[in-house]
Amino acid sequence: MLTYENFVSVLLTSIEQAGLNIAYTQELIDTHALGRSLSITCLPDGIEDDRSPQEPSLRAMVAFRWSPEFTVFSLRGVDSLDNIERFVDERLFAHTRSGPSLDVEVTYHIPLRPEQQRDVNTLPAMARSIHEIHAALADSDDMVRINSQLVFFPGQMPRIESLTAQRVWSIDDALYDPDLLAAVFEELCSELHAMLELLYVNYGIRDESAGNSEADALPVDRQYLKPPTA
Repeated sequence: MLTYENFVSVLLTSIEQAGLNIAYTQELIDTHALGRSLSITCLPDGIEDDRSPQEPSLRAMVAFRWSPEFTVFSLRGVDSLDNIERFVDERLFAHTRSGPSLDVEVTYHIPLRPEQQRDVNTLPAMARSIHEIHAALADSDDMVRINSQLVFFPGQMPRIESLTAQRVWSIDDALYDPDLLAAVFEELCSELHAMLELLYVNYGIRDESAGNSEADALPVDRQYLKPPTA
Protein backbone atom coordinates (compact mmCIF):
# COMPACT_ATOMS: atom_id res chain seq x y z
CA MET A 1 0.00 0.00 0.00
CA LEU A 2 1.19 3.52 -0.79
CA THR A 3 2.22 5.74 2.09
CA TYR A 4 0.50 9.01 2.90
CA GLU A 5 3.41 10.91 1.39
CA ASN A 6 3.21 8.90 -1.85
CA PHE A 7 -0.54 9.40 -2.03
CA VAL A 8 -0.33 13.17 -1.57
CA SER A 9 2.56 13.45 -4.01
CA VAL A 10 0.53 11.75 -6.77
CA LEU A 11 -2.47 13.97 -6.00
CA LEU A 12 -0.47 17.20 -6.09
CA THR A 13 1.26 16.17 -9.31
CA SER A 14 -2.13 15.54 -10.95
CA ILE A 15 -3.44 18.88 -9.73
CA GLU A 16 -0.39 20.68 -11.11
CA GLN A 17 -0.63 18.90 -14.47
CA ALA A 18 -4.33 19.74 -14.74
CA GLY A 19 -3.54 23.42 -14.16
CA LEU A 20 -6.04 23.80 -11.34
CA ASN A 21 -6.20 27.19 -9.66
CA ILE A 22 -5.38 26.42 -6.00
CA ALA A 23 -6.59 28.99 -3.49
CA TYR A 24 -5.24 27.37 -0.34
CA THR A 25 -4.65 24.06 1.37
CA GLN A 26 -5.23 22.82 4.89
CA GLU A 27 -3.49 19.81 6.39
CA LEU A 28 -4.45 18.62 9.87
CA ILE A 29 -3.19 15.90 12.19
CA ASP A 30 -5.03 14.35 15.09
CA THR A 31 -2.51 14.54 17.92
CA HIS A 32 -4.34 11.83 19.86
CA ALA A 33 -4.91 9.11 17.23
CA LEU A 34 -2.36 10.46 14.70
CA GLY A 35 -4.82 10.43 11.83
CA ARG A 36 -4.35 12.96 9.04
CA SER A 37 -6.60 14.95 6.77
CA LEU A 38 -5.91 17.13 3.78
CA SER A 39 -8.15 19.57 1.95
CA ILE A 40 -7.29 21.57 -1.15
CA THR A 41 -9.54 24.42 -2.26
CA CYS A 42 -9.61 25.32 -5.96
CA LEU A 43 -11.16 28.26 -7.80
CA PRO A 44 -12.17 28.79 -11.43
CA ASP A 45 -9.39 29.86 -13.76
CA GLY A 46 -8.34 33.48 -13.36
CA ILE A 47 -10.21 34.02 -10.08
CA GLU A 48 -8.18 35.31 -7.15
CA ASP A 49 -8.91 34.57 -3.52
CA ASP A 50 -9.04 38.18 -2.37
CA ARG A 51 -11.86 38.14 0.20
CA SER A 52 -9.90 36.88 3.20
CA PRO A 53 -10.85 35.84 5.80
CA GLN A 54 -14.08 34.75 4.07
CA GLU A 55 -13.92 31.76 1.78
CA PRO A 56 -14.55 32.36 -1.93
CA SER A 57 -18.22 32.00 -2.82
CA LEU A 58 -17.68 29.61 -5.75
CA ARG A 59 -15.06 26.99 -4.97
CA ALA A 60 -14.32 23.28 -5.07
CA MET A 61 -12.66 21.44 -2.21
CA VAL A 62 -10.81 18.14 -2.60
CA ALA A 63 -10.56 16.39 0.76
CA PHE A 64 -9.75 13.04 2.31
CA ARG A 65 -8.99 11.56 5.70
CA TRP A 66 -6.00 9.26 6.18
CA SER A 67 -6.71 6.91 9.08
CA PRO A 68 -3.82 6.06 11.43
CA GLU A 69 -4.50 2.41 10.55
CA PHE A 70 -3.63 3.26 6.95
CA THR A 71 -0.20 4.40 8.07
CA VAL A 72 0.41 1.12 9.91
CA PHE A 73 -0.82 -0.89 6.94
CA SER A 74 1.27 1.08 4.43
CA LEU A 75 4.44 0.66 6.49
CA ARG A 76 3.99 -2.92 7.68
CA GLY A 77 2.17 -4.41 4.70
CA VAL A 78 -0.31 -7.25 4.41
CA ASP A 79 0.98 -9.06 7.50
CA SER A 80 -0.46 -6.33 9.71
CA LEU A 81 -4.00 -6.66 8.33
CA ASP A 82 -5.17 -9.44 10.63
CA ASN A 83 -4.18 -7.51 13.75
CA ILE A 84 -5.57 -4.22 12.49
CA GLU A 85 -9.00 -5.70 11.77
CA ARG A 86 -9.48 -6.48 15.45
CA PHE A 87 -9.18 -2.84 16.47
CA VAL A 88 -10.59 -0.66 13.71
CA ASP A 89 -14.07 0.07 12.46
CA GLU A 90 -14.88 -2.42 9.71
CA ARG A 91 -16.20 0.46 7.58
CA LEU A 92 -12.58 1.32 6.81
CA PHE A 93 -12.28 -1.84 4.79
CA ALA A 94 -14.00 -2.23 1.42
CA HIS A 95 -12.51 -5.67 0.84
CA THR A 96 -11.17 -7.74 3.72
CA ARG A 97 -8.60 -9.51 1.62
CA SER A 98 -7.18 -6.54 -0.20
CA GLY A 99 -7.17 -4.06 2.66
CA PRO A 100 -8.58 -0.60 3.28
CA SER A 101 -10.35 1.70 0.88
CA LEU A 102 -10.30 5.47 0.96
CA ASP A 103 -12.80 8.05 -0.27
CA VAL A 104 -11.72 11.34 -1.80
CA GLU A 105 -14.54 13.87 -1.69
CA VAL A 106 -14.88 16.75 -4.13
CA THR A 107 -17.36 19.35 -2.85
CA TYR A 108 -18.52 22.26 -4.99
CA HIS A 109 -19.83 25.30 -3.11
CA ILE A 110 -22.41 27.18 -5.17
CA PRO A 111 -22.94 30.94 -4.68
CA LEU A 112 -26.52 32.17 -4.35
CA ARG A 113 -28.06 35.55 -5.12
CA PRO A 114 -30.17 37.14 -2.35
CA GLU A 115 -33.38 36.43 -4.27
CA GLN A 116 -32.40 32.78 -4.57
CA GLN A 117 -31.69 32.58 -0.87
CA ARG A 118 -35.17 33.89 -0.12
CA ASP A 119 -36.99 31.46 -2.43
CA VAL A 120 -36.77 27.89 -1.17
CA ASN A 121 -38.90 26.77 -4.11
CA THR A 122 -35.94 27.35 -6.45
CA LEU A 123 -33.97 24.47 -4.91
CA PRO A 124 -35.33 21.67 -7.16
CA ALA A 125 -34.60 23.68 -10.32
CA MET A 126 -31.07 24.53 -9.17
CA ALA A 127 -30.41 20.90 -8.24
CA ARG A 128 -31.56 19.75 -11.68
CA SER A 129 -29.37 22.38 -13.31
CA ILE A 130 -26.28 21.22 -11.42
CA HIS A 131 -27.05 17.57 -12.19
CA GLU A 132 -27.34 18.42 -15.89
CA ILE A 133 -24.02 20.26 -15.83
CA HIS A 134 -22.28 17.31 -14.21
CA ALA A 135 -24.02 14.76 -16.44
CA ALA A 136 -22.17 16.24 -19.42
CA LEU A 137 -18.87 15.30 -17.75
CA ALA A 138 -19.44 11.96 -16.01
CA ASP A 139 -21.28 8.66 -16.29
CA SER A 140 -24.83 8.49 -15.03
CA ASP A 141 -23.68 6.16 -12.23
CA ASP A 142 -21.35 8.82 -10.84
CA MET A 143 -23.67 11.73 -10.27
CA VAL A 144 -23.06 14.43 -7.69
CA ARG A 145 -25.19 14.64 -4.57
CA ILE A 146 -26.83 18.02 -3.96
CA ASN A 147 -26.96 19.24 -0.36
CA SER A 148 -28.63 22.36 0.95
CA GLN A 149 -28.90 23.95 4.37
CA LEU A 150 -31.90 26.05 5.36
CA VAL A 151 -32.01 28.65 8.12
CA PHE A 152 -35.17 29.62 10.02
CA PHE A 153 -35.36 33.01 11.73
CA PRO A 154 -38.22 33.74 14.16
CA GLY A 155 -41.19 35.23 12.32
CA GLN A 156 -39.51 34.98 8.91
CA MET A 157 -39.70 32.65 5.94
CA PRO A 158 -36.97 30.00 5.67
CA ARG A 159 -33.90 30.94 3.66
CA ILE A 160 -31.28 28.92 1.82
CA GLU A 161 -28.00 29.28 3.69
CA SER A 162 -25.81 27.05 1.50
CA LEU A 163 -25.89 24.86 -1.60
CA THR A 164 -23.23 22.28 -2.38
CA ALA A 165 -22.66 19.41 -4.80
CA GLN A 166 -20.55 16.47 -3.67
CA ARG A 167 -18.81 13.83 -5.75
CA VAL A 168 -17.15 10.86 -4.02
CA TRP A 169 -14.23 9.00 -5.58
CA SER A 170 -13.54 5.61 -3.97
CA ILE A 171 -9.87 4.67 -4.07
CA ASP A 172 -9.53 0.89 -3.82
CA ASP A 173 -6.90 -0.98 -5.81
CA ALA A 174 -5.25 2.33 -6.73
CA LEU A 175 -4.00 2.56 -3.13
CA TYR A 176 -1.42 -0.06 -4.11
CA ASP A 177 -0.36 1.17 -7.55
CA PRO A 178 0.96 4.72 -8.16
CA ASP A 179 0.29 4.49 -11.90
CA LEU A 180 -3.32 3.45 -11.33
CA LEU A 181 -3.69 6.15 -8.70
CA ALA A 182 -2.30 8.74 -11.12
CA ALA A 183 -4.93 7.68 -13.68
CA VAL A 184 -7.71 8.07 -11.10
CA PHE A 185 -6.49 11.50 -10.03
CA GLU A 186 -6.05 12.58 -13.65
CA GLU A 187 -9.73 11.83 -14.25
CA LEU A 188 -10.72 13.50 -10.98
CA CYS A 189 -8.78 16.69 -11.71
CA SER A 190 -9.99 16.86 -15.31
CA GLU A 191 -13.61 16.58 -14.20
CA LEU A 192 -13.09 19.07 -11.37
CA HIS A 193 -11.51 21.64 -13.70
CA ALA A 194 -14.31 21.35 -16.26
CA MET A 195 -17.02 21.37 -13.60
CA LEU A 196 -15.65 24.52 -11.96
CA GLU A 197 -15.57 26.35 -15.28
CA LEU A 198 -19.14 25.33 -16.13
CA LEU A 199 -20.37 26.33 -12.69
CA TYR A 200 -18.63 29.66 -13.09
CA VAL A 201 -20.46 30.27 -16.37
CA ASN A 202 -23.82 29.40 -14.81
CA TYR A 203 -23.41 30.60 -11.23
CA GLY A 204 -20.14 32.45 -10.82
CA ILE A 205 -20.80 35.73 -12.61
CA ARG A 206 -22.10 37.73 -9.71
CA ASP A 207 -22.04 41.30 -8.52
CA GLU A 208 -21.39 40.25 -4.96
CA SER A 209 -21.67 43.77 -3.66
CA ALA A 210 -25.24 44.06 -4.91
CA GLY A 211 -27.92 43.19 -2.42
CA ASN A 212 -25.38 42.86 0.32
CA SER A 213 -27.17 45.11 2.76
CA GLU A 214 -27.90 44.08 6.32
CA ALA A 215 -31.47 43.28 5.34
CA ASP A 216 -30.46 40.84 2.62
CA ALA A 217 -27.23 39.33 3.91
CA LEU A 218 -27.23 36.19 6.01
CA PRO A 219 -25.12 36.28 9.17
CA VAL A 220 -21.62 34.94 8.74
CA ASP A 221 -21.16 31.91 10.99
CA ARG A 222 -17.60 31.00 10.19
CA GLN A 223 -14.59 33.02 9.17
CA TYR A 224 -11.00 31.96 9.59
CA LEU A 225 -7.55 32.95 8.52
CA LYS A 226 -6.41 30.65 5.76
CA PRO A 227 -3.06 28.86 5.92
CA PRO A 228 -0.55 29.51 3.15
CA THR A 229 -0.87 27.37 0.04
CA ALA A 230 1.53 24.42 0.14
